[in-house]
Amino acid sequence: MSSQKTNNEDHSSDKSSDFRFFKNSSLQGLVSPKLSAQALESLQGPDVLLEESELEKDSRSTTAGAIELDGHTYFLKRYNNKDFKRTLKNSVRQTRPFKVLKTAQALKDVGIFTPEVYAALNYRRGLLLKSSYLLSAFLDSAKTANQVFEKLVGKENLEIFLNKSGEILVKIHDAGIMHGDIKISNIIVKPNADKSYDLGLLDLDSTHCYNEALPEKRRSRDLARLISSYFLSCKHRDLETTTLDVLIESFAAKYCDISGIDLRGDRLTQRTEYLSSRVRKK
Repeated sequence: MSSQKTNNEDHSSDKSSDFRFFKNSSLQGLVSPKLSAQALESLQGPDVLLEESELEKDSRSTTAGAIELDGHTYFLKRYNNKDFKRTLKNSVRQTRPFKVLKTAQALKDVGIFTPEVYAALNYRRGLLLKSSYLLSAFLDSAKTANQVFEKLVGKENLEIFLNKSGEILVKIHDAGIMHGDIKISNIIVKPNADKSYDLGLLDLDSTHCYNEALPEKRRSRDLARLISSYFLSCKHRDLETTTLDVLIESFAAKYCDISGIDLRGDRLTQRTEYLSSRVRKK
C-alpha cells in the first residue's frame, strides 16, 4: 500500500493531520499511524475481511462486523451504494467514513467518548465510487443505553439520565456538532468505579459539524430525537413512564438549566410527537 503526502480527493479535515493519506490500485483514504504495517496490508482486502466475519449488520446500505487485524479486534463498516444514482452522488461528494472521522475527532476535542477511528477508505473503479469503509475500535465491554435501559428508567434514575444526556447534548451543540440520530441505541454507557456512569456517542453517520454553535432549530431536532427514543423504548418494553408531554418538559427544562437555551415550544413538541408516532421502514 503506497502512501502519498497529499489527499487528491480533498477528504481530509482540519484535524486529520495525525492521519496518513494512502492509495493503491483501487483503495484510497486516510489511515491512522497506530495501525501496524501488517494490519494495513490485511486491510487492502476489506470485503474478504467482512466475508470472514460474523456480521452485525448486512443491508442494502451497510455491511458491518468485527474483524481481526494483526491480533487486534476492530469494527469494519462498509457503506454500499444502493443504486446507480447513489453511486454517482457519492462519486463526487465527501463520503460518510470521512464525515465520521471528522466528527469523531471533534467529539474527542470536547471530551466526549466515541469509538476511535483508524481508517476511512474509498474503493473506486475508474471515477465511480463503488463502496467506502470505516475502520474503528471494537467495543467489547461498553454497553449501549438500549442494552441497559431498564436501569436508566424510574423516577430517580431518570433524573440522572436527564442530567447526563443534557450535558452531552449541550456540549456537542455548543461545539457546532449535530448528531442527527441520537437515539437510545446510539448512546454508550460507560460505568465508573463508584457505580456512576458517563455517556458517549455511537453511529456518527448522520452527524454534521458546523463552524459555530448550533441554532435552536438544529438543537431541537436532536433533542426531539432523544426524547422520542426514550419514550418509545419505555413503550416497547411495557415500562411505566410519564406521558410524552411531561417527558418533553423534563428533557427541555434540563437542557435549559444546563445551557440557558429554552427549546420548549411548538417546534420541539411537534417534532417529538411526529418521531414518536411514525412507522419506521424495515
